[in-house]
Parts: sequence; structure tokens; C-alpha cells
Amino acid sequence: MSAGSLLPFNQLLCAGCTWLALMAVPLFADSQDSSQPAAKTVPRIEQGYRLQEWDDPAMPFQPRQALTPAGQMRNEAVAWFMAGRLLEARNEPRRALTAYRKAVALDPNAIEIYRSLVPLEFQLDEVEEAVKSATKAVELDPAEYELLHMLASHAALTGKLPEAIRHLEQAVKSPRVDKHSLENVMLHKSLGTLLNITGQPKKAADSFEIVFDALVHPEAYKLDSRAKSRLLADPQISFERIGQIFIDAGRIKLAEEAFDQAAKGGKVGIGNLSYNRARILLLSDKPEEALAELQKYLDAQRTSKGRDAYQLLADILEKLKRSDELIARLEALAAKDESNLHLQFFLASQLFAAGELEKAREIYEAALPQGADAVGYVGLARVLRKMKRPAELLDLFHRAMNKLGPEGLVAIEAELKTIAEDAQTVDLMIAAGRDQAKADPPQLTFEKSIILAGLAKSLDRIDDAIEFYKAAINLRKEQNVPLYTELGNMLIRAHRYAAAEELFTDALKERRVASERADLLGMLARSQVLNGKLKESLESIEESLKLEPGDIGHLFDEAWIYSHSRQFDEAIARFEKLRDMTADRKPLQRICLFTLSSVFVQKGDYRKGEEILEKILDADPEDTQVNNDLGYLWADQGKNLERAEKMIRKAVATEPDNGAYLDSLGWVLFKLGKYEEAVAPIEQAVKKNTGGDATLWDHLGDVQLKLNQVDKAVESWQKSLKSTEEDKFADTQLVERLKEKLKQHAPQASRPKPATPGAP
Repeated sequence: MSAGSLLPFNQLLCAGCTWLALMAVPLFADSQDSSQPAAKTVPRIEQGYRLQEWDDPAMPFQPRQALTPAGQMRNEAVAWFMAGRLLEARNEPRRALTAYRKAVALDPNAIEIYRSLVPLEFQLDEVEEAVKSATKAVELDPAEYELLHMLASHAALTGKLPEAIRHLEQAVKSPRVDKHSLENVMLHKSLGTLLNITGQPKKAADSFEIVFDALVHPEAYKLDSRAKSRLLADPQISFERIGQIFIDAGRIKLAEEAFDQAAKGGKVGIGNLSYNRARILLLSDKPEEALAELQKYLDAQRTSKGRDAYQLLADILEKLKRSDELIARLEALAAKDESNLHLQFFLASQLFAAGELEKAREIYEAALPQGADAVGYVGLARVLRKMKRPAELLDLFHRAMNKLGPEGLVAIEAELKTIAEDAQTVDLMIAAGRDQAKADPPQLTFEKSIILAGLAKSLDRIDDAIEFYKAAINLRKEQNVPLYTELGNMLIRAHRYAAAEELFTDALKERRVASERADLLGMLARSQVLNGKLKESLESIEESLKLEPGDIGHLFDEAWIYSHSRQFDEAIARFEKLRDMTADRKPLQRICLFTLSSVFVQKGDYRKGEEILEKILDADPEDTQVNNDLGYLWADQGKNLERAEKMIRKAVATEPDNGAYLDSLGWVLFKLGKYEEAVAPIEQAVKKNTGGDATLWDHLGDVQLKLNQVDKAVESWQKSLKSTEEDKFADTQLVERLKEKLKQHAPQASRPKPATPGAP
């Protein structure tokens, strides 16, 4: 059923038409009472059909030519579509959804069906299916702006802002959108907001020009007072906010107009207006006037603009070549307004930049008790790091973790990542942590232990990480299962399988509720099979399933254990069962399908592995993982290489730090003979893969050999062989291939290079 192919209602009343049956009997065949004779429920067609007794009879439509199979399918699709509409009207959304899906299965090109199907799927929280349906619909009809808006909303909610922007940019170009309509204004409001969030001020201003024009001239956009009020109620599109966006885009005249509108509305204080005027005056190259206007805001001790007001002061003084006045001015303001944290922290940051560390530390310490502020904690952390005071730094992070909310902790985590890049500071902090652990009474807290464990882990200092993870576990015994899991996973990634097994065995000695015990048994089973203990591993997973019968996670672990131990038929049988069990839980089924494909490939049945991935790709061509996995599988077999490269590049563009995807890219480039290009992504993949991976090192060695880097190639293959042989269930074919490569090329690597080019 292509666009516009829905048949007139009277044409539905044809001989044998499904719609007639639907109206005469319950809407779904499986709900019909089959014990009743059909003659009592279906009227005689030749006598016509009445919805009510007093209607004129509707006589069957007799087509001149018999319907083709395609025509019959379109009729069937229309019937199910109309059934869905009727069921929605009856407030039976689930049955309506089933009807719409039957309709779209019969005629997947009917845009009318998608217009009803997609909103209902979103309404019923069938989000994944809704996105697929909407994507298909806009492929059929790129001008379908309402569905594009829905896709954009979903993408924005899931953090995929570039994707959301792309959908909205397509929507605003739709020829069906009246450029002087509320729909157009709302689309541009959404688009402008996302462009502004993603740091694209000029594009954001383009959209907000339309929103601003509509607010100033509502009659031109057919906006009534209620629609205008509703728009202005959104803080993202107040006149002041729009003015700030115009300033960021350098559109000074429009910014002035927007601020004037804000002043007329009376919703902006005098102080904020002074700040806004100061920004405009600075951009208009009038710094003296800007300073005078900003001073009104500062003298009023306003805080609404936060740190931005003091940054504006710094920018104005820099323009006037009077930056040396900044700290003195800030100190004078801070002395009069000690409770203004934005001001106190900005002053401290300027003192830090000027090298006055002790003064900066005193201001931070005095201000922080007034309010938990991530800016203050991060600022003081930088000061203490510069002053080399590791014990105080540890104490500060302990305070921050207990005072800050989730958003503040994100800022603290970012600072810890910066510290992790400074090995000397980490050494000092670890030493301070050990001293605190030995103190009487001990001063090492749970929070400090977690921080030190994380810093050590980030630097691959496994023994130090183990020390502080165990300290944290002992300090918080009632909540230590996540810590056992995190430490165990780290040990497994470092190939310390025996240590991981011992860790989980110890964890299970403590009294646990059934769910915790089952989870720990699952982790123990994984560490045991990696340690070569298949029998013990299966016993552990069997015990976990006794505690939680039918649990998908434990059943998955069981299947994985068979897979890892290379009992592929057993693994396949279990993963196929899991695939069927998760039919109504799409995310879980997706994981099962990818794993099942991988097992078939490991077994050597490439075709079955490909078929699974090809079905996933057909259903969702944008799926990142399937683009990588299928692309890699093709590359490994040396087929469909150009398409494989495009698919893998799509995956890497979405997740540029994914080591597996980078290896895939390097491997397909290698297969295409692009050896110079291939080496960089595989080297990145090796660095990102904690503990190393045999396949990555093997690939790197093959590329290096093609580049005549024989010494490096041999070194890479040796690392690959070492990693492979650590696996108790190693791929024997890979081991033999690596040994053969080393046998052929190791002698060349050890041969001394000629002193001059061309020398024998």
C-alpha cells in the first residue's frame, strides 16, 4: 500500500473482504467462538449489509476484474488498518497495535499506517519498535515532519543529540510545514535549543530568529495569546535567553531587540539588564561604557549570572589593557559579599592562576562550608595538587563524596581522571593512604580507599588496586558485593584468573541473601572456567540457578561457559533456547543473537553466523554493533570489502574509542591492501584493550610484516602467542598459526641490519 493507496470505504464491502468479516464477527479470529455455526454470525452477502437496522443495505462491490494477489494483500492491509482505528476508538490500544502491525506487514510501504502505528508504539512504551517504524516511514516519505519530530525527541532523550538535530533539520525543510505556523515555530524551538546545547550558536540563532519573530509578531504565525504564553513559559525561549543566544552568534541588533522585549515584559531585573547591556557594549567595542554598565550589576550584589559576570569583568578589563586590576577589584567585591560563592571561587581561581596558592587555598576552605559546590572542590583539589599536599587532597575528596550530589560527583570524577595522568601525584596519594591506614586510630576511610583503588586501576597498577579494593571491602562489609564484582572483573581483565576465583570463593564465605549469593556464584563460575576448571564452573552456575531458577543472566552465563570451553553445540543449543525465551525482551534477545552468531563463527559455520547478523542489519541498518560485527566477519573472509569498510567506519564514527571497532577498521584496511592506514587503528585498539588480546596482537603483527617491520611483527606475534597460551581452552589453530609465523620470521628479526642501505 503506497502513499495514497487506502481504498474508499464502500470498496471494502466486496465479496470475501476481510473488513466485512471483521464487522460481522469479533475483530480477531482467535477470539471467535468456533463452536457457533458461521451461518448465524455472518449475514448473507447477496442481501447487502447494514450496520444498523434502519440503514439502507450496502451492496457488495463487484470489481470488473478479479483482484491480483498484490491487490488482495492491499485490501487485507486496509482491513487491518481500519480495525486498528476502530480498536483505538474503543480504547483498546494493545489490540489496535496488533492490527496496525498486521496491516504494515501486509503493506510495508503504506505511510498512512505508520502515522497511526508510531504514536501508539511510543504511547505503549514499545520504544525500540517505534523508532524502527518511524525510521522506515521517513525513508518512505522524507517530508513526514511529525514522525521526524518524534524521532528527534526520542534521540534527544537518549542523549543522541547529533541524531536529534539531523531529524529536526530534515523536518523544518518539509514542504508540508507552513513557514508561518505554530508547527514551524515549535520545530525551530526544538532545533535551536539542541543547536545551542551542542555549541553551534550561529545555527541556533537562525532557528531562534524565527521563534523571536513569532513572539513579536504572533498574528503573522496565527498564534493566539495562549500559544504565545505557553512558548514564553519555557525558560529556554524567554526573551532574555533568546537575546543571549543572539549575542553568542554576534547578532547585536537582534540581541538588543530581544533584551528590550524582556524589559517591556517586566520579568527581568535591573541588574540582569545591566549585565546584558554590558555584554552588548563590549561586543560593540565600547569597553568603558560596558564597565560602567556592569558595575551596576556588581554593586547590586547580584548572583543570577553566576561566574559569567566576573568573567565578563575580566574580558572588559583585558579589552581596556587593565587586566592587572582584576584581582584587586574582585577582592574588594568579595570583602563586601562573603556569601557569594560564585565570586569567592572566581577570585580563588584567579589567585591560583597568579601563583598565589596559599591565598587561594584559604578562600576555598572558607567558602566551601557555606555550600557544597563542585567548582569549589575541584578548584581546591587543583591548589592542593600544585602544593603537593596528598593527605589533604585525599581528605578533600572524602568530603566531596559525602557532600556532593550526582552532578557534582561527575566533576570530581573528571578531576580524578586528570590526577590519574600525573603518576607522581598518584604515588604521593597512595603513600598518604597507606600512612592513614597505619595511623592509630586508622584514618583511611571507605571513600578514600575507593579513590585510591580507582587511581591505581587507571594506571594498571594491579597490586596497588587490589590492596585498596580489599580495604574498601573490609570497611563496608554490608555493601561489598559491587566491590567484589569490580575487583573480580579487574582481575579477570588482567588474566589473573586464579586470584579472581579465590576472591569470589572468599566472598561466598560470608552470609548473603539468595540474590547476592547467586550473582557471586555466577562470577565465580566465569573465573573458574577461565582458570581451566570446567567441572567446578558448571557446578557453580548450577548452584546459582537453584537459587534463582530460570534467571536469564545465569542461563546466559551457563551458555557462555560452554562456548568458552569450545563445546559449541552445547552452547548453541542454550543460546537458541535463550533467543526464544527473550522474544518479548528485545534488548536481551539482541545480546543473545550477537553471541549466538559469534559461537557459530567460532565453530567454523560462518554462513549461519552471517545470516543472524544480516537479519539484524536488515531490520536496523543503523545498528552500530551489527555494522561492526558483520563488517569484520566479511573482512576476515576477504569478501564484500568495500561495503565492509563503510559499515565499520560507521561504527567507529559512533564509538571512536571502542577498541574492537578500531581493530575491525584496521583489519578491513589490511585486507584491502591499505597497510599504512591499517596500522594506526590496530595500535589504538591494542592500547585500549586492558590486558591485551591475542587477536589484536596477531592482526598488528600481520600489518607490521607487510610494512617490512619484521622485528615489531615478531614481538606482536609473541605477545599474541603468550596471551593465547594463557587461555586454558585456547584455539589450537591460532596457536599453530602463530608458531608457524614465528618459525618463519623470528630468524629474520634477529639478523643484524646492514650498516648502509644495500649492503649485503
